[in-house]
Amino acid sequence: MGTISMDQRFSLLAKLGENADWDSLTSEQVQVGIREAKLTGSEFTAFVRNGFRMQIGDFFRETGELTLSIPALPRPTLQELQAKFSWIKSIERDTSPTDAVILKLGTVLRPDEERVNGTEYERRLVLKPGLCLGYQQAVWPTEHQDEFPAFMALLGKIYIDFSGLVVVDGDGRRRVPCLVRLGLRWRLHWYWLDGDLDQLGRLAVSCK
Repeated sequence: MGTISMDQRFSLLAKLGENADWDSLTSEQVQVGIREAKLTGSEFTAFVRNGFRMQIGDFFRETGELTLSIPALPRPTLQELQAKFSWIKSIERDTSPTDAVILKLGTVLRPDEERVNGTEYERRLVLKPGLCLGYQQAVWPTEHQDEFPAFMALLGKIYIDFSGLVVVDGDGRRRVPCLVRLGLRWRLHWYWLDGDLDQLGRLAVSCK
């Protein structure tokens, strides 16, 4: 494999700039690329590796760490959530399934990525509606965790997002249910959706 010369690097960047449709872009859109230079560079690298084509399909890939059968469960109402979590002001969306599901874990990080920010994380959640599990599917495993040794074996090694439900707090921050370690047990937490997703993060999805 030949080494990329400096001439090749600058020639490619110059050609891309020459053929970009700058008139269709806004200064704000360009500024995002400048501000997120590290992420932009990673995306560009992937773009080149993919034969200078946009990625087709979503970023999701299963990690193969867990499979759980969860019965049919109703979505929580705003009133039910507020009775337990008074800081919740509204439900932004809830696309979680209400029928019986097979829970599996996955990630939207590429194997060579350490983390992505919240904006990029949400952009990559291009899954079919109803695939991301929600609050009711997060609560059920915590209530039955002693019945599943494979689930308990992951305690402290990962955290699990249930991004089918997004709620908003009084400060306008958007949060999703998340299972994390608290002592020797899995506990329900609320993850700030604008935060980073790192290599320890997992996404709970329905695989029928």
